[in-house]
Amino acid sequence: MANVAEDRFLTKYKREQVDLAERNLIDLEERFQGVRETALAVCHHFSQPLTVVMCLIDLLMMQKERSDEIDDILNNLKKQTEVMEDILKRLREVQYYNIKNYNGFKMLNLEDSTL
Repeated sequence: MANVAEDRFLTKYKREQVDLAERNLIDLEERFQGVRETALAVCHHFSQPLTVVMCLIDLLMMQKERSDEIDDILNNLKKQTEVMEDILKRLREVQYYNIKNYNGFKMLNLEDSTL
């Protein structure tokens, strides 16, 4: 008799654990969907202004008369816009929901969230 009661308890316990795991998985999937939608919205809204900035930098770099200081500034601006472009590319390619701590906050870990 004790075995039957024990089996019922274990079956109920296992079912509760499976239900909890399913709820956690659904919660994680919903969070990831929200992250993905937000990432794509950021990419959409930032891509065009970034392209304009990059084109303006290129136009300024084509001008013949520039000082070395201005040349250095333009080269630095160009490198930084390329970094931003790479970040947007990684955001578009997010496939996994991996987070890291950043100053006490949870943040999407771009390095571990893409293929």
